[in-house]
Amino acid sequence: MSPRIGLNFNQLLSTSIKIVDTEGWEALTISYLAKKLTIQPPSIYNHIKNLDELKNSVALHGITQLYEKLRESVEGKNNEKAIFALAFAYLDYARTHPGLYKATLSPSQTPGDEYRLTGNKILNLIYELLKPYNLTDIELIHAVRGLRSLLHGFVSLEKIDGFGINIPIDESVLFVLKNYVRNLKLDIKQ
Repeated sequence: MSPRIGLNFNQLLSTSIKIVDTEGWEALTISYLAKKLTIQPPSIYNHIKNLDELKNSVALHGITQLYEKLRESVEGKNNEKAIFALAFAYLDYARTHPGLYKATLSPSQTPGDEYRLTGNKILNLIYELLKPYNLTDIELIHAVRGLRSLLHGFVSLEKIDGFGINIPIDESVLFVLKNYVRNLKLDIKQ
């Protein structure tokens, strides 16, 4: 079977990203993608091996986009200002791109090396932000895990309307972040 004229991998990826971001990660299936493109499902296999490959490509796009947003948010900032900027950029990404955010957490069973490398870039960015704090290697791991858990917790609870009290969520985020930073041992290197 020859590929459909005009259909290419980038078009598949672009449509998949739209599906994921508007209808959710679980909505992305070969048959639904084909329906959106008004083609027969077998035509998709001229451009990808399987659904896992497509989902990994969407996850890679999402995690790359998240990394760029986080990196840009901390440029020219340091210490707590950088941590706060990164945190709110993370939350903004998850709110603006809920499907892609979930994709960053849910690649297929065999995510590619590029996905792992980009994930490590995010971790390294957070490690760099925490370098000025006097943390041992183990404390640094705990601090990174704590920050990621804190942010993901807010994202997850907000998504299911888990905050019923009428106080702005970002105020709660800032309160918790200030306490998080306050509990880090500060030893700024000039």
